[in-house]
Amino acid sequence: MNKETYTKNPPIAVNLSKFRLKTVWAILLSFILLAYLLYFQLPVLNLRFLSWVPALAFVLLPFWGILKARKTLRYIYIVFLLILILAPFFSSGLFRAKSYRKLIGDIQSSEFSDLVSPIDMAQVPIIDEAFARSLAEKKLGEDFALGSRVHLGNPTIQMVKGKLFWVVPLLHSGFFKWLANRDAGTPGYIMVSATNSQDIAFIREVNGEPLNIRYQRNSFFNKNLKRHLYLNGFTGIAMAGDTFELDDDGEPYWTITVYDHTIGVRAPESLGLATVHACTGKISYYPLIKQEDGSFSDQNIPAWVDRVQPSYFVIPQLDWWGKYVNGFWNTVFGKRDILSTTQGYNVIYGNDGQSYFYTGMSSIGADEGTVGFVLCNTRNKKTSLYLISGATEYAAMRSAQGKVQQFKYYATFPILVNLNGIPTYFMTLKDAAGLVKMYCFVSVRDFSLVGVGETVKSAREDYLMTLASSQIGSIYGELTGRDTFIGHVSRIATDVKDGRSFYYFSLKEKPGLIFVATSNLSSYLPLTTENDLVSIEYLATDETEININEFINSSLEN
Repeated sequence: MNKETYTKNPPIAVNLSKFRLKTVWAILLSFILLAYLLYFQLPVLNLRFLSWVPALAFVLLPFWGILKARKTLRYIYIVFLLILILAPFFSSGLFRAKSYRKLIGDIQSSEFSDLVSPIDMAQVPIIDEAFARSLAEKKLGEDFALGSRVHLGNPTIQMVKGKLFWVVPLLHSGFFKWLANRDAGTPGYIMVSATNSQDIAFIREVNGEPLNIRYQRNSFFNKNLKRHLYLNGFTGIAMAGDTFELDDDGEPYWTITVYDHTIGVRAPESLGLATVHACTGKISYYPLIKQEDGSFSDQNIPAWVDRVQPSYFVIPQLDWWGKYVNGFWNTVFGKRDILSTTQGYNVIYGNDGQSYFYTGMSSIGADEGTVGFVLCNTRNKKTSLYLISGATEYAAMRSAQGKVQQFKYYATFPILVNLNGIPTYFMTLKDAAGLVKMYCFVSVRDFSLVGVGETVKSAREDYLMTLASSQIGSIYGELTGRDTFIGHVSRIATDVKDGRSFYYFSLKEKPGLIFVATSNLSSYLPLTTENDLVSIEYLATDETEININEFINSSLEN
């Protein structure tokens, strides 16, 4: 064989050697890409999640340089494409409408007052998330050096030792800030009372030990929160967003719901809760046990954990429950009896001390009204439905803004409260600078019934006075019971608030109780003096300050 022939027709062994070399390089590059994906992208290694499809396609890219692999790869990529298209299609409501509707579990009809306790004036959350963040930023700004290297995380409202607080973690503000403080972490968190704008605390240590929050979403490499979990066994299940919560001693934890898809490659459902100590990185896992009614047994979950079920799981499940009431085709033709959640939701606390997602339920096409509302336990997903027709949250907000339109205040998203057994929206009214200027109560059943005031107490009194003279007040009076009493006035006085005269009086036969009314209720009130015999009527309540619905002065009228 001459040199020319060898050059034009190289031996098979040489071609085989080159092929093997390309294969080795392809395998090496694929391992590098795989390591990159596993470490930085954290794909869920589970057939119910489609993140592994593009990940595997990316890992196989180096093999395109091998001639014998190209044809095989084309077929593999076609299969990948079909999976990405067909898996979501066959997991849709077209085929699984009943499964989607059952996902929220059994929804129980309940009495409103059984769960939401009568309003405690000392525990009304008057600080919303935006205002809490603003107050926390001011607190952080007091430390000029610290403010340059950290920023605030998401405020989370939670019950801490029987009181409501917004808890705001401090996070690294960038890679180089983290690099310079990777061992020290960030120094603690800020607590903002949800009921008192003057109660703000920067917590730097617990039980004499400094807080060094090393594990967080803004840390890098092995200190990154999700990667820390991923490298410790959480590879085959998905992780929802992190929530910053405190235990009873003030120790900071991240709580992360782990979940799986339950209807093909869709419909996320909680499997359990992982907690990560923000300073030490200690991981604890608490599995959830699903019960026959679709809710979960949360006995294993620590009592200090307020939220296990993410809102972005619960709200879609409520929508599916209302959407597929009569199957899939009813959503296309007819749309009979379909319900949907109203825009927005909030977190409220029941008389059991646990938190609940609140959202209204409205009929399709009903923009301003609701047919009722639901409360869903944020730990075990037990859901209660209250069939009370009324106004949506945004309709109530517009009504509140209209009450004080001369000031151009805007209303915050309302929370649901129980005022003397009456479902009521409570919200704050802010100016353009975001400062709270007034407080407002709006009836759920009739959003034209509005009470406003510069304090919560005055807004409540204004609302109850408006309610007492309305048909709504009469209806709820019949449902909750009216008390009628005849007695002698022991003391009476007048107080002017927001341009209105309020009369406060006590009865000799009812020591310790204060009764409140305005002259709109009776023209005899301004003439009433001590020792007059009066007859009053009011809604049954356990409060010591009672707004009355009816007033008769027998000493003057006889």
